[in-house]
Amino acid sequence: MMTAHVNGKQLEGQPLTWTDRQMFLLGRDGQLYEFAPKAAKDSHKTGKRFRGYTIGEMRNRLREEFNSTFEISTTAHFVVVHPRGEWSAWAQRLESLFRSFTHSMQVRGFSIRQPQVPLVAIVFRSQNDYYRYASANGTPLQPGTLGHYDPQSNRIFLFDATTSKGNSDWSANAETIIHEATHQTAYNVGVHRRFAEQPRWLVEGLATMFEARGVWDGRSVYQKSDRINRGRLNDFRAYLDTRPSQMLTHLIASDQLFRIHPGAAYANAWATSFFLCETQPQAYSRYLARVAARKPFTTYPAKARLLDFMSIFGKDLDQLDAQLLRFIAKLK
Repeated sequence: MMTAHVNGKQLEGQPLTWTDRQMFLLGRDGQLYEFAPKAAKDSHKTGKRFRGYTIGEMRNRLREEFNSTFEISTTAHFVVVHPRGEWSAWAQRLESLFRSFTHSMQVRGFSIRQPQVPLVAIVFRSQNDYYRYASANGTPLQPGTLGHYDPQSNRIFLFDATTSKGNSDWSANAETIIHEATHQTAYNVGVHRRFAEQPRWLVEGLATMFEARGVWDGRSVYQKSDRINRGRLNDFRAYLDTRPSQMLTHLIASDQLFRIHPGAAYANAWATSFFLCETQPQAYSRYLARVAARKPFTTYPAKARLLDFMSIFGKDLDQLDAQLLRFIAKLK
């Protein structure tokens, strides 16, 4: 690790990659900092390996960042900034989601690592407060956004969409929060790699799977039918008539569908991920691990994406797609 003063701010963390003009540094707070090496003043080495802030250190830093209208609650893995009052329940909710996610992945044969840094969540009192904060920090949000995970800061941002004091059945309105919390957890326990390009269908497919209560709350819900994401299933079936014959190949090779037809992209990402996870869980875990092992700050061209996928699931993608369609057709 190193420490340096950069543009008037002291940073400490691990240099990940650099050139004469650009450096990427993983901060002890989990944020990714980008700056010109010549902007770093009074830099020196502070350790042989990366060490993130402790929960207590992260809490103290967040107290300096947010005013007294916010409280900070902590769990084993999370530091949650939230309005004073019953919003403190969000810390345990997120910790519960973390445990459910890691348990589910371990059951499917994936080796989970502990996060290097505390996981930070910022909960706002209202949607207006959430939008104002995002705007002030240069984050454009689409209308209707209920929360988001920011890969650069490694934080999730959300607001309580139930009542002003929270709701015991918060999951009724929390699909988006579960989706974004899945992203944050997956990128911090080794299921995805934050600084390596990951196929978007794989990232979004996993998160959409966990939107279903039977997946994120799998310890208390055991029926296969409860693991089906009904909204994504309905979307997939709605797009079937116009689904191209080479859809699976296109989805694996490129992220383009998410740019030109996001509704169809999310539906196909869920269907493909659910099919593979339900029918070939060990192979699905091996594929996740293979993709997560890619070198950071490198591109992932179409040919490499297809070769990685076919090395796990076989070369006959047409046959695999036919199996996928039969599997989805039988879901009730």
